[in-house]
Amino acid sequence: MQPDYPLYEEMVRRGSRGRWFWRVGTWLYAAGLLGMVIVLAVWPVVFFFKFGETGIGYAVALLAMAGLVLLGSTLRRVSYRIALGEGIDITKYFEPPPGDKQ
Repeated sequence: MQPDYPLYEEMVRRGSRGRWFWRVGTWLYAAGLLGMVIVLAVWPVVFFFKFGETGIGYAVALLAMAGLVLLGSTLRRVSYRIALGEGIDITKYFEPPPGDKQ
């Protein structure tokens, strides 16, 4: 579960339009991370078996996945700004619970 999922539930409960940015941002972030893991896991196999000149292709794929992660993170930040503008106190969803030692 996402650490800010309770904030998303609050946005859904209040009917905030920021919930759509949060949902799409979370999906893009997760897809980008998964894509980066797959690209990094497949890359050594491709070079070990010399499947061709794919070095540039994998580098571009890795950069594209990093772009998805950044876009997803940006969309989630936009959802936080929208929630703040609609009167949702987002700080209580990011603070550790009382008595929690780090």
